[in-house]
Amino acid sequence: MNAIRNRLVDGYLRRLDRALRDLPGDRRREIVEEIEEHIDQALAELEAPSEAEVRELIERMGDPEDIAAEARASLGLGPHRPGGLEIAALILLAVGGLIVPFLGWVVGVILLWVSSSWTWREKLIGTLVIPGGLFAAFAAGALGIGLGLPGRAGQLLLVLLVAAPIASVAFLGWRLRRAEPVVG
Repeated sequence: MNAIRNRLVDGYLRRLDRALRDLPGDRRREIVEEIEEHIDQALAELEAPSEAEVRELIERMGDPEDIAAEARASLGLGPHRPGGLEIAALILLAVGGLIVPFLGWVVGVILLWVSSSWTWREKLIGTLVIPGGLFAAFAAGALGIGLGLPGRAGQLLLVLLVAAPIASVAFLGWRLRRAEPVVG
């Protein structure tokens, strides 16, 4: 039972928490804790709940998106739509360092962290996967870094320095299209 509860209920609570990301952190935690407490109480009333009973209970709780919409409406918040800030962050993360050496990338990182469209983990990926964006590859190529490495290692290093920031920005762009706002 615990495995079923953990898998199904925890998955539901993660979806709920994600749907509530644009609410203030304390309110979001309060809602998730209330729902979790309600689920635990309902499960305690069942003798040995089957997976079907756990699924039914979760369905009765309601769709996480609907719960989030109600909570948003009760706080007078509208849905968040990514916009120019997020687009500027993506562009500057990739090529900002080439436009204004290194500083352009730093501005992109600041915009990334100011935005409410990405999770903390996604922001770390955007910040730490090849800091400097494509500027790092340009600087390494200009300075001949990696060319002295034996065999194809230098070429692979330069390919990595180009591919990693592009992949990071592509990932953030993909997440942006699916994003629900994050607060906190």
